[in-house]
Amino acid sequence: MGALRLCTARSGEYVCENKYMSSRRSVELRSVVARRAFATATVLGTVLVALLGGVASGQEPAAAAPPPQHDLAVAGVTAFDPGFILSDDILSDSLSLTEAQVQAFIAERAPGCAFTSASTCLRAYRSELSARPASVGGQCAPLEGASSALASRIVFRVARACHINPKVLLVMLQKEQGLLSAVSPTDDAYRVAMGYGCPDSAACDTEYYGFAAQVYWAAKQLRNYLLDPGYWRYRVGPVAVKFSPQATCGVAVVNIRNLATAALYNYTPYQPNAAALANPHGQGDACSSYGNRNFWVFFTEWFGSPTEG
Repeated sequence: MGALRLCTARSGEYVCENKYMSSRRSVELRSVVARRAFATATVLGTVLVALLGGVASGQEPAAAAPPPQHDLAVAGVTAFDPGFILSDDILSDSLSLTEAQVQAFIAERAPGCAFTSASTCLRAYRSELSARPASVGGQCAPLEGASSALASRIVFRVARACHINPKVLLVMLQKEQGLLSAVSPTDDAYRVAMGYGCPDSAACDTEYYGFAAQVYWAAKQLRNYLLDPGYWRYRVGPVAVKFSPQATCGVAVVNIRNLATAALYNYTPYQPNAAALANPHGQGDACSSYGNRNFWVFFTEWFGSPTEG
């Protein structure tokens, strides 16, 4: 168990805060007995979390009812459904952009980016891309390496290898570290670009350091959630989802409708509260979290509806 940093725009700056996450280490092989035991424990745990959340917040836990529709003036789309944030087809559409289109899109996001020896914009950022064999668990095909690849090439090749939409990877780079809009990105932002392997309780795991490694491991983990959905805590159906790492902020049951939305919650296990949804481009209140809200907002404004297409 651990936590990753969550970033949101505050007063013209990108501010990061910690967020809880479940372990993202790849699970290649598991016995049927282990899966069934974990699934049983998870169901019981979900019920307990919902009950405890209600006690901590001084309210009864929310019932498993159809999720509310929240009015957000975002790119002409007016409804945010916490149970259906991203469609399965869109998450797995690895052919949605060519490499040239990925590069052009990155260049459009920060036209005023500074090019200095101390700060390299994402559109000009280069990194070694390690060649990798096909994953034992089938998450990713073999990945072709490169000694000095542009960020766009890394995103493109990883998307194809792991069968994940490059648009999704671009949005995650923004929601985690603001790398697409950053005019002076830091070395640390590139080092943990996707927020992978950075728990609250310890320093970031150096095994996953580096832009290319971050993109690869995040994409592989998303595919892992889809290939083995019964193993992970958040799955299709009614699940108690916290509003914040703070227990006093409570929980509400979300009727998760598909695997892609469950994958987003497994990667970032919070739902936005009413205050976060009321201000889709800014801050909510002390109990607000922004990861899945920001994913929806960025994807919608950049590429259109993340649930239609």
